[in-house]
Amino acid sequence: MFNPIKRFVNNTLLRPLKDEPRPEPKPTPTPGASPSPRPDTFEPSKKSPTPSPSPGTPPPGYGTGTAPKGPAPLTPPSTDPSNPTPEMQVRPAKSDRYNDRPAGADIDTIVLHHTADGSDRNSLTTLTGDTDGQGVFKKGEQWLKDKKNGKVSAHYMIGKDGTIFQLVGDQKRAWHAGDGDLRGDGKDVNDRSIGIEIVNEGDGKDGYTEAQYKALEKLVPYLAKRYDVPSGNVVGHKETNPQKKDPSENFDFGRIIRATEKKIQ
Repeated sequence: MFNPIKRFVNNTLLRPLKDEPRPEPKPTPTPGASPSPRPDTFEPSKKSPTPSPSPGTPPPGYGTGTAPKGPAPLTPPSTDPSNPTPEMQVRPAKSDRYNDRPAGADIDTIVLHHTADGSDRNSLTTLTGDTDGQGVFKKGEQWLKDKKNGKVSAHYMIGKDGTIFQLVGDQKRAWHAGDGDLRGDGKDVNDRSIGIEIVNEGDGKDGYTEAQYKALEKLVPYLAKRYDVPSGNVVGHKETNPQKKDPSENFDFGRIIRATEKKIQ
């Protein structure tokens, strides 16, 4: 009696379970280098910025030999061995902050300013318009500042530690002096000048650092000799526009003039 029941259980219930293919064991991962992460498909990769071309015709031999580290200078280095270009960092301003000088306009003036901000980073942002990596809030703040005061720029900026930043090529017209002329001659001072901004609050209390003075004693005489600018045309912003107050009263202008006269005599 039990044999038919036993055969039924074995054939009908247990055999399908025995015959069912068992899942293959998962292979054990082999130690080794992790695969490269898959790039995000929802965010396009950012292209590397194209370096700004050097305006004007480079002097003979410029760009040959060992390539310099970092971006190429906006202005070709001096080829005068008696007047070498000072060491500087290139931080190009956005192209909507400068334009071409009028045809035939020669550089005959150097204008000094204070930035009215004690921060190198904030001053660079204001003068270049570059807010990359500073967040949405900073971008909005800079947009409002440009909307209220207009976009500004300068050829050079001197940081608190004496770093010389080149922002606009000498051959281009930077927007640093606004409405103004030189000693009432009626000629737009931006057309003919190089603008240098010095990082300083401009309140008469924020001191100009020794490193800044030493940088200016290199940069201003170098520019004056290179472009044949007389020492009498090294001026403050307030000398081109009576409504301006920069550089502030605690700036030792005579020190820069003496260094310039020594170089160009």
